[in-house]
Parts: sequence; C-alpha cells; structure tokens
Amino acid sequence: MKHKILTITLIIAALFIIFATLTFNSYYKYSNLTNSFIASTVENITKNYPDVDMTSIIEIINNTENVDNSNLLTSYGFSNSDLSILVSFENEFHRQLLLNSILFFTITVIILLEIYISSKKRKNELNNIIEYLKELNRGNYNLKTDLNAEGKMSILKNEIYTTTVMLREQAEKELIDKINLKDSLTNISHQLKTPLTSISLLVDNLIEEPIDAATQKEFLLDIKIQVESINYLIIALLKLSRFDANVITFKKENINVKILLLDILKHIDILREVKNIDIHITGNNETSFIGDYKWEFEALTNILKNCLEYTLENRNIYVSFSTNNVYTEIIIRDEGKGMSKEECRKIFERFYKGVNSSNNSFGIGLSLAKEIINKDNGKIKVKSQLNIGTSFIIRYYK
Repeated sequence: MKHKILTITLIIAALFIIFATLTFNSYYKYSNLTNSFIASTVENITKNYPDVDMTSIIEIINNTENVDNSNLLTSYGFSNSDLSILVSFENEFHRQLLLNSILFFTITVIILLEIYISSKKRKNELNNIIEYLKELNRGNYNLKTDLNAEGKMSILKNEIYTTTVMLREQAEKELIDKINLKDSLTNISHQLKTPLTSISLLVDNLIEEPIDAATQKEFLLDIKIQVESINYLIIALLKLSRFDANVITFKKENINVKILLLDILKHIDILREVKNIDIHITGNNETSFIGDYKWEFEALTNILKNCLEYTLENRNIYVSFSTNNVYTEIIIRDEGKGMSKEECRKIFERFYKGVNSSNNSFGIGLSLAKEIINKDNGKIKVKSQLNIGTSFIIRYYK
C-alpha cells in the first residue's frame, strides 16, 4: 500500500512539474512580448513627444482596456489595431494557462482513475485467488484457471493451478496408498492367521496332552514348517516394502543367462526331485542382459517355483532364452494345470492365490518377481491354457 501511494505521489509531482514548466515558459514568452511592445511604444512616443511623462504613458499602456486610455494612446499616433496587440498577448497567455491547467487535471484524473480501476481489478483477482486457496484447503482440487491469460497475477494463478494439479495427484495417490495399505494389512493378517493358529494348536497339544516321542517330533516338524512359512512371508513383505519406498539400488551387471539359470536349478533341485520334474534349458551360451544378479536370481527362482508347484508329477518344464538388438528374452513354460484368462490378469497382484494353489502359498512370489524385473528395465507377461500349461515371457530391454 505504501509503495502504491508513493508511486501515485511521484506521478502527480512529475505532472505538476511539467505543468509548472509549461506555465513558466508561457509567462516568460508573454513577458518578453509585452516588454518588447512597451519598449517600442515608449521609444516612439519619446521620439515624437519628448515632453511627455513616460511613467504615465507606461501605466496607460498597461491598462489599455480602459477606453479613455485607449483614446489617449490613439492621440499619440497609435491605431486600434496596434493597441489590440498587447491585449492579444495577455489573452494568449491566459488561454495557454487555461489549456495547461485543463491538460494537467485531465491527465491527473485519468491516471488516478486508471490506478483505481487497476487496484480494484487486482483486489478482485486477489479475492478470487483467496477463495481459490480456501477451496483447496477444503479438499476441492477440481479447480481451473485461465492458462492463456498474461500478467503477473495470471502467472501466479497458473502456478497455483500447477500446484493444484500436483496436490490433486498427490491426494489421489495417497488415497490409493491408503486403500492398498488397508488391503495389504488385511491380507497380511489373513496370511499370518492360518500358520499362527496351527502353531498355537500344536503347542497346546504338546503342553496339555500326553504324546509319544514320534508324534511330538511330527508336531515339532509341523511347527518348524509353519515358522519357516511365516519367516518367508515376513522377508518377502520387507522386500516389497523396500520396493514401495524406492530405497533399493540395483547394480548394473552383465548377467549370463545360462549361468544364472544353472545356479537357480541347484537352488530348487530338491523341489524338482520331489515331483520328478525335468527342467530343459536351451539357448545360446553367450546370451546375457544388464541387471542385478542377486535380485534376478530371486525373481526367476520365484517364477520357476511357481511352475514347479502347478506342474504335475513326472512332467516337464522348458526354459529357452535368446537375444536380439532390442531385448533379451527368457521363456519359461510348464506342463501344469494352466489358468483361465481371469487368473492370468490377476496372477501378479499381491496376495493373489490361484484356484489350484497350495495352502503354503502366500501369493507374493510372482508379485515380487514382477517388481524386480521391472526395476531392471524388463517386462513380464503370462500366457496360459487350461490343462495344457502356462508360459512366462520375460524381456529385458537394452
């Protein structure tokens, strides 16, 4: 407000100085013309009438509007047209003074009016922005501003609009995160409930019932399996939470596909032998891709474990790999029970358990595998036919 008052004061002061300068110039011009006229008049009268009192003559000249004075000057040899020159000088000065005054006040009024209109407009815009911000504070993010307008206020509005879009997206994301968190907690609770209940029942039996050594061992082994399941679930959830928080840094290594697969086969060999399933690997020994070996080991292990779980005994799993200028591709195909199209759409969702999944499945392995593959600039998709088998197609883009 102080800045605005100072600006107005300076503008008016500048206009006044201009007005005063113009007025002074007009007066200076008027004075010079008048003095020249008087000097010429005195000189002529002195020449023709040396005995005349020149002080009286000058007073008469300065008061030519008086009729008697005009007649007296005429008697000294001046015509009416000559005498009207002095009057015209004065009239011109007054006319110029009037024009300057009108111009000064007109410009001053225009400036003040413009400042008033601009101030009112700015005030209205500020009020609109205040109302806009109030709506944002109430949680209403469905607001728009004129993105094509110009000026500082418009820039401010556009910046607010950008912030609004960001806040809206953040609010939507937070809402989705809350829903996901709620669903995750529900699923985690459900996943933990079954093994914990089983452990609780087994422990109660061990404490309260007289049980022989063989049965005790059986119960303890069952408890161990349930504890290992809970431990796996907790570790998997911690890994997923690290992905959600984006705190994992992946190494960029050159991974030989065949060496990776052979290492995985050693890790899951016991599970393979239990169901007498043969795993066939084909591909160029030099095929490779860039990624984090440790995490890719876990991702492909989870996929192969899933294939082992759903493949019938004495069947086969086929793993092939190849590369081109765009991507390295790994295809894992089993001879399992297959899935419906609906299951294929849901298989990578967290905690989703297929129709034919075992009781020990938590529905996390494939979800974690997808997170890892995506992190290494890869994509995974699934194709399946009921009673024929399922194929996982993994591509790591270069």
